[in-house]
Amino acid sequence: MTLLTGLLVIAMSIPLVVVFRSYQYDRLSLGLERDALVISGDLGSIPPAQWPALVNSYESRTGVRVTVVDAQSKVLTDSEGATVGSDFQRTEMASALKGGIAAGVRYSTTLSTELRYVAVPIKDGSQVIGAVRLSVPETEVQQDVRALVYALITILALVLIAALLASWGLARALSRPLARLTDGAARVGENPSARVGNVKGPREVQNVADALDETAGKLDAMLDRSRAVAADASHHLRTPLAAMRLRLETIADTAGSPETVAQAEAAMLEVDRLARRVDQVLALATAETAAENVIVDVGESAHTRTIDWEGLASERGITLLCDYVAAPVRTPIGEVERILDELVGNALDYAQSQVRIDVTDDGQRVRLEVRDDGPGIPPDERERVFTRFTRGSQSIPGGTGLGLALVRQAALASGGDVKIVDSETGACFEVSWPSLAESEVQ
Repeated sequence: MTLLTGLLVIAMSIPLVVVFRSYQYDRLSLGLERDALVISGDLGSIPPAQWPALVNSYESRTGVRVTVVDAQSKVLTDSEGATVGSDFQRTEMASALKGGIAAGVRYSTTLSTELRYVAVPIKDGSQVIGAVRLSVPETEVQQDVRALVYALITILALVLIAALLASWGLARALSRPLARLTDGAARVGENPSARVGNVKGPREVQNVADALDETAGKLDAMLDRSRAVAADASHHLRTPLAAMRLRLETIADTAGSPETVAQAEAAMLEVDRLARRVDQVLALATAETAAENVIVDVGESAHTRTIDWEGLASERGITLLCDYVAAPVRTPIGEVERILDELVGNALDYAQSQVRIDVTDDGQRVRLEVRDDGPGIPPDERERVFTRFTRGSQSIPGGTGLGLALVRQAALASGGDVKIVDSETGACFEVSWPSLAESEVQ
């Protein structure tokens, strides 16, 4: 807007300067002609003895040369001292002695410069008794016009600066509420419980902010209902599963038949698998709801979850290793643990003898790698397996294709990402987040 205002002022100023310059030349020419006619009338009404005084007085006031000749073009008086009685044969004087008015610009061989002049007749009644010429070097006229043009340009420059400052101020006055609206909309996007509030701007901008707040309120209410439904569903689904597992454990502990014990343990594995699937579905259902961001140490979380998973790994004859450093990131509550559980649980399902967890922080990115020595994932399937309900060609029976989709969704929710990287054996999943500065951690 400021640039447009400046361009408009400049575009309007150029023709104005051109017209003003032409006007000043015309004004000076008309002024000379008017003065010449006045002086001619005065000379015709006073005795010739008084002509030098009149001529010199005008020249001293205006700086314009005045030359008076008689009917034979002999000098009668000249404000710049031309010899009285000398010939003054000039084309403009000849025209004036014939009763006309001559005005224009010509080159003066005597002065070696362009000369602007006006010559008019001096009459006594209807008889031409002489002529008077007013003349000024064109360079002086140009200097006068140039000075006026420079003054105009200075004024226009000041107008331009004032217009630019005014437009800049207006643009700032309009842009600040829009910036506050943008920031508020970004806050609402990150957390629907936030509000845009008062943007301190025009009513139209405030109306948009109010509409966003109203929409955010409705969305927040929907998310609250979604979380409540998820919590209720979690309770109603997990409670029967927990009771079922207890019954199966009792059967396994009290049964006298080895076959019954084996069936009970197999049933417990299916119950555990079903409980995990329930957790996955509920996690996907609530992954897009707002959650508080907290600072989580990925290294410490990996170490803790490794201890929790060691029992199952030992039962399956798999070595579970963890090498980690302190690696704080900012994520929604529980997301890092959820990612670890999905990746480690998935790795234990496919590993032959070993699962390894590595956590590193190079100052730019925090990386969590979970690798196994199983069959691996073909390169052409590495992106597709993160799609919901999609399973790879090497998948074992019983899965739903939700686990890796949950991992990606959880990683993206915390500003990170997940991918499958090359590994000498098996599969290697790499989850990365932006590193935190020391000032953010403290």
